[in-house]
Amino acid sequence: MPGYRSLSTHLSGTAADHAREAELRQRGGDAEMAAQLLEEALNAAIRVRPEMPGWICGRLASIYRTLKRYDAEVMLLGRYRESQTSEEARTRFDARLSKARAIAERKRRPVTGALETVRQVRRRSKERRRGQSRAPTLVAVSGGMGLTAVQAELRAALLDLSPNGDVRLRACLAQLCADGHDGDLQMEDLVSTLKSAWAATPVPPELTPEGWHERWSNALVVLLALYFGEAA
Repeated sequence: MPGYRSLSTHLSGTAADHAREAELRQRGGDAEMAAQLLEEALNAAIRVRPEMPGWICGRLASIYRTLKRYDAEVMLLGRYRESQTSEEARTRFDARLSKARAIAERKRRPVTGALETVRQVRRRSKERRRGQSRAPTLVAVSGGMGLTAVQAELRAALLDLSPNGDVRLRACLAQLCADGHDGDLQMEDLVSTLKSAWAATPVPPELTPEGWHERWSNALVVLLALYFGEAA
């Protein structure tokens, strides 16, 4: 196909398998699945080597652009830059990153009014509920009561570092958002639920504390995007 680049020889094992499958899905017109497979390939690659592979990042960034997931593209290219040790590699996607930031900013402007409306609704809701007892089912339970069922599932998904772990976590966050919308909960409630599950979970031996914090940060970005109806 025009513009197709063969798989990098630096990729092997699980990362290469997912990347090959992603190429097939992309050529078959399933960009969403291709993106998920490349995300899994990227996770597999960085578990072996902390420097993010340029081939995967380049392909995934292109698919994000196709899917209009501009903020995800910016975040990916920024993470790629920060992971590199050589200046040549760090600057590889600089022009692309600048363009992605410009597009993301331009696309974000039309929804500014809508987001401000959401903020106003949230403020009014807080004022209405001030002084009232709150017991939404998704909010973190306090003291020694432990985790809610939702938090327990979130915890399991956060700990799942298998190739399908990110897909499982995304599905769990999507369900959390759906339940939150149904229950008229606030964004802060959902963030609190996620953070409580993450904070209550010991760092898995496969990850460093920094890597575990990055998993929380990535999950938070996905949660916000899902809540506000954006792709992530």
